[in-house]
Amino acid sequence: MFIDMPPGTGDVSLTVFQSLPVDGIVVVTTPQDLVKMIVKKATNMAELMNIPILGIVENMSYLECPDCKKKINVFGESKAEKIAAEIGVPVLAKIPINPVTANLVDKGAVELAEEDAIVAAAAELKKILEK
Repeated sequence: MFIDMPPGTGDVSLTVFQSLPVDGIVVVTTPQDLVKMIVKKATNMAELMNIPILGIVENMSYLECPDCKKKINVFGESKAEKIAAEIGVPVLAKIPINPVTANLVDKGAVELAEEDAIVAAAAELKKILEK
C-alpha cells in the first residue's frame, strides 16, 4: 500500500509511522533549495523510527521543450543525486513537468499517464520491494 503524505515531519507522518506497519518510505522531492532541509528532517525521523528509506523521486525535475526536446530546469538544477548520496539511497526517478500528465491527474485518470519516468520509477521500486 502507498500512502501519500504531506511534506515534513508533522502529525500525519508521525501518526502513520506509529499506527501502520511501514516497510519503507520513498521520499518525493523537488529541485528547490528549501526542499533539501525538509527532506533531511523527514529522513531523520524515519531513521529514528527504524523505517527504511527506499529511494528518492524528484518531481517537477525539469520541463522538456516540445519543439527541441531540451530539458529546462524550471526550479533550478536537480539536487536528487546529492540528497540521495547523503542518505545512502538510490534516485528512483526524475519526473518532468508534463502538461499531459497534469491534465490526467486533474481528470482523476493518472493511471493512464505514459510518462517514461513514472514507469521507470515503478520498475525500480518493484525491484527494491522484491528483495
